[in-house]
Amino acid sequence: MSGFYRSSGPSRITLAFCLLGLASFLALEALLLRHFVAIDTRPPSWDQATHMEIALDYRETLSEGRWADMWFLAPKPGMPPFPPAFQLLLRGSYSSSDPAHAALWLNWFYMAILAVSLFAISWRFLPDSRALIATIAFCAAPGLQDLLSNQLVDLAVVAWTAAAYWALLESENFSRWIPALAFGVLHAVGMMHKWSFFSYMIPAYFVAGRGLGWGHARPKVAAAIALSIALSAPWYWSHIALLPTRLVQASADFAIPFWRGSAWASYLGQSCSALGPLVWALGFISLLAPQYARKRDSSWVLLYWFVTSYVFWTIVPNRQIRFLLPGLVPLGVAMAGTWPKTVGWGVVTFQMVAAVNFFFGFIGPWTIPMPFQPLTFFASQPPRREDWKLGEILRKVEADRDPTRPLTNVTLVANDHYFNGPTFHWAQRWLNLPHARVRGVNSRLCELSEFVLVKQGNLGPSSVIGGLPEAANVINESGGWFQRAYEKHYQWTLPDGSAAVLYRQRRNRARPFGRALLDSEFLESGNVRLANSRGNLGPWDPKFSMWPKVTLSAERVEVRGLVVRNVAASLQNFAVVSIIERRNPALPDWRDIRILRLDRIGVQSLEVRAEDLKAFIAARVRGLTITRLDLDQTIKASGVWKGRRIDAEAAIELDNVARRLRVKILSASYMGFSLPTALFRPIKELSISLDPNPETPFAIDVPSLTIKKGRLTIP
Repeated sequence: MSGFYRSSGPSRITLAFCLLGLASFLALEALLLRHFVAIDTRPPSWDQATHMEIALDYRETLSEGRWADMWFLAPKPGMPPFPPAFQLLLRGSYSSSDPAHAALWLNWFYMAILAVSLFAISWRFLPDSRALIATIAFCAAPGLQDLLSNQLVDLAVVAWTAAAYWALLESENFSRWIPALAFGVLHAVGMMHKWSFFSYMIPAYFVAGRGLGWGHARPKVAAAIALSIALSAPWYWSHIALLPTRLVQASADFAIPFWRGSAWASYLGQSCSALGPLVWALGFISLLAPQYARKRDSSWVLLYWFVTSYVFWTIVPNRQIRFLLPGLVPLGVAMAGTWPKTVGWGVVTFQMVAAVNFFFGFIGPWTIPMPFQPLTFFASQPPRREDWKLGEILRKVEADRDPTRPLTNVTLVANDHYFNGPTFHWAQRWLNLPHARVRGVNSRLCELSEFVLVKQGNLGPSSVIGGLPEAANVINESGGWFQRAYEKHYQWTLPDGSAAVLYRQRRNRARPFGRALLDSEFLESGNVRLANSRGNLGPWDPKFSMWPKVTLSAERVEVRGLVVRNVAASLQNFAVVSIIERRNPALPDWRDIRILRLDRIGVQSLEVRAEDLKAFIAARVRGLTITRLDLDQTIKASGVWKGRRIDAEAAIELDNVARRLRVKILSASYMGFSLPTALFRPIKELSISLDPNPETPFAIDVPSLTIKKGRLTIP
């Protein structure tokens, strides 16, 4: 961009010196990253592993030519769909034997974009060596070095935010074509990296809105908007039905409203650690009255860039400093412009030493207690050669699993940095072990899991292990149901000194129930409740401790609130353990059970009545009152949601070839306005797989399905 060569007379020698310094800084960052990659052997952690797994999804779908699946990639459990740009670039790391660390080189590319963009912004206001001071002081901060050594999208977001503001400032309030168009492209690139990118662009939207009122700027603003929409809107439009609700759920993690206690000030403390105490203190002071050599009329953009980002992310309940870092970029410029150069170079020297120390850990960390915020100097996270045994554990499960099972669930009782569900999911996919599926603990602990993996000792950070200590207590209870059902199978020593213990379901167990026919007026197992049921257990297989075939009938079955009537089904390879066995002889021993195994359910007959489906939908959707629901070939419903009328029609399709039960939205309207049905096509929650999966690790056979006269029936 042309901001480097303004007519205000900056020295070309100074510019050359600064560019040489910038190149030297980036070379140092490459050397530090090379050192980290050469030594570190730890797997990616929580979100890092998720990004790596999504990149693997893209690699597989593109290599197999499944373009539709690539566009509508299924989101990870409990997470919103991610815009694809970052993960599409990450997929190249799988050409390496160590993709998790090869992926880090992509961060150097983003660091280069950030450094060049921040230098260009700083040179606009400070056309001398202070531009280099601002750039290195910010880019060498501990928070940026941390992102450099992690497989996260956030460094990319910081980089594209700075690049977009560079283009915005160079556009001179959208009076210049090339920078204005560049802003439109960069805005789209940022949005295709992460949905939160817009939160850092609020001042830019104000500038664009003001430009729409000026004749000379209006076409440039319109072109920039059109370009950004054309490049990013198609992906967001195709995911609009699922994205908003998932984003709200994600933002509520670790949720503390900003008005409670000191939550509104939490980012003040976090930014001190992320920026380093010197940049943090001098930068915040500088924001009160920043001093710039030129272009002061546009310096308000920098202040508002920081303020709007800070306010937005303070309001969002989930507060992590990596979310705010793109809004902290102006602090480096303000600090360099306000304090003497000698102070600035002193800060740069400290930041450079701290950056090197971050990867080597020669010094510190040193913490100085202060009244409001302790100051930590020389924080470090050097690389480590640590084997967390993920591959060994998964291969052991794959080798020792019951091969007759369609898949093998492994319940993980841990949520530590390198020993957690997302990390195991990624490792299982990368190692191409198709049968072992790691899942978390739920209210039923380990139901339908052949193996249970427990991290003895430290289960993980206290903020993310809710319910796990209680699960560990059940596992360790002498004579409890878990020890009757499972036995210790193998054990590994982990790098933190704890042990990973693998339990497997016991074989050659005694038959849990003495009788072959079980009649019950009421039976409950988790989210399933049966009324007036009868089970014929058939012969017992002592080797695998299961009934090969069980027939079941029930007058009424309630599954997660949905009432199903007149059920008849067969269960293949069914095994349970009684919770109350030998504890209360007065109670039948089948009244409280855990299901250990179930390979296949054959549904012979059932019916769902319109009134039962109506009650189920109303209970599942908050604020919804259904006034009418008809079942006749299709499902037609009308109601009121949060005071607004809604109408919808859907069909249920049984696809026995694809083994899926699909709900297809035929029409929908809100407040009398029709909604395009294309909105609902990519929602994979509207289809149910009939093949085994980690949530339901058994096959489901459905012969046919009919919707007629107010009932949905099988067959």
